[in-house]
Amino acid sequence: MVLGSSSAAASVYKYVDAQGTLSYTDDLGLAAPFKPQEMEYLDPDPDKVKLRYTASGNLFIINELHGPVTVTLLLSQQLGVQSHRDLREPIVVPARSEQFVDTLRYSGSGQLEITHSFIIGMPSAVQDSELQLPFRGRFRVSQGFNGGYSHHLPGNRYAIDVPMPEGTPVLAARPGVVLDMKMGFRGNSQDPASRAQTNYIRLLHADGTMTVYAHLRTGTARVSAGQSVHVGEMIAESGNTGYSTAPHLHFAVQRNDGQRLVSIPFHIQGQIPTQGSWLGN
Repeated sequence: MVLGSSSAAASVYKYVDAQGTLSYTDDLGLAAPFKPQEMEYLDPDPDKVKLRYTASGNLFIINELHGPVTVTLLLSQQLGVQSHRDLREPIVVPARSEQFVDTLRYSGSGQLEITHSFIIGMPSAVQDSELQLPFRGRFRVSQGFNGGYSHHLPGNRYAIDVPMPEGTPVLAARPGVVLDMKMGFRGNSQDPASRAQTNYIRLLHADGTMTVYAHLRTGTARVSAGQSVHVGEMIAESGNTGYSTAPHLHFAVQRNDGQRLVSIPFHIQGQIPTQGSWLGN
């Protein structure tokens, strides 16, 4: 039995080549031989969720993230696999835990390979969210919901972009827990593949939704993974990293819909943040 992994995500693909190197590209032809995964927006490190299989046939899922994940298994063989549960059903694994899946027996021909994909969070039906201002100051929204430039996919359809000077304090829009973050990337580019080099912080909230704060300034995080934060707390400084044409904050509210991360509408202090509107004091 062989264990492998994959992760989910639209014009950018990630793949593991023949040498085992994780790479990103917007050239589907280049990635095609290596079973590419479409990357829509800001994925966590794929090795944060992994499989473990024992000699006695026990299969486990390890979740190292500071929030639950929804895992889907993919078996290369169906005939000859004996299990006690339907392995096609998604499995929710709590934060920072190892969960027993099943005891498997395989008597088929050929090698059985088990791979997996995962979605951050557990399925949620929340449709809207009321928030506080995610930054300090007063700035104008340059791209709002369904923005034609880059906000037209499920994961960012209801995101906003707010131009602001680098170093502007970025604040938690709701109380929550730091689920995932990347803060070590430098530089910006207009190449869509640069989405993979974007600094961001993702907070998990009590109702299962997540707020995402992206293009943050390198090394400015005031929080760490797993930390609880209160509304209005400074979590980092705004920046200009990754797929970005100028300094700005990309902000979105997302939920796990059981299939993928999708963005949902939100209000900031009772106001819908439309393109051209001003936010802040």
